Amino acid sequence: MILTWAVILGLLASLVRYRSQAFAQMAAMPVRVGWVALAAVALQIPLLCASSRPVQDLAIPCALFLASHLLLVVFVWCNRRLSGMPLIGLGVICNLAVIALNGGFMPITPETLVRINPGTGLAHWPVGFHYGSSKDIILPRMAIRLWGLSDILVIPPPFPWPTAFSVGDLLIAAGIILLLLNPRSRPDRVEAQPGTDLMGLLFLRKEKME
Repeated sequence: MILTWAVILGLLASLVRYRSQAFAQMAAMPVRVGWVALAAVALQIPLLCASSRPVQDLAIPCALFLASHLLLVVFVWCNRRLSGMPLIGLGVICNLAVIALNGGFMPITPETLVRINPGTGLAHWPVGFHYGSSKDIILPRMAIRLWGLSDILVIPPPFPWPTAFSVGDLLIAAGIILLLLNPRSRPDRVEAQPGTDLMGLLFLRKEKME
């Protein structure tokens, strides 16, 4: 959900900045290996569409979900010169780390689920189950590896669509907004040549002496 809002905010910011040229600017974005990003999204669909059930029943969707993050790392590296892409890459790596250490799922606690699902109690969220139509596995806090990178950030009611997300998601969202706001490559770094000025001075001194 937060990534959807990031795309919307990024598009609005781009429209404000570029006005009638906004979509032309985005169409001209020099994206490389775009098919890799599309493949990564496709690999996530089986898990994101799965209903709530024990995670043991989701071995294949889980493996595909983990593989999708490896593809995202490849995509980010190939497009690292684009504005916002370093933030997106950092977010992907944060999510990949916590997912890899927690069985291929993004962990979320029952307490967090109660916060974003008003009217439910802890008994509604059995530990070890997949949180339906999401990337999450329900785990107690003490069982979560890298808890600080899991889905601990919450937008609670009265927001119409209460949601939980990770630090990695937040970084990706910020990167998406920057990318849409400035859809161009960052300039290559010019290598400094510290000896150039010194040689120039010596050459001028030699000319004066002659």
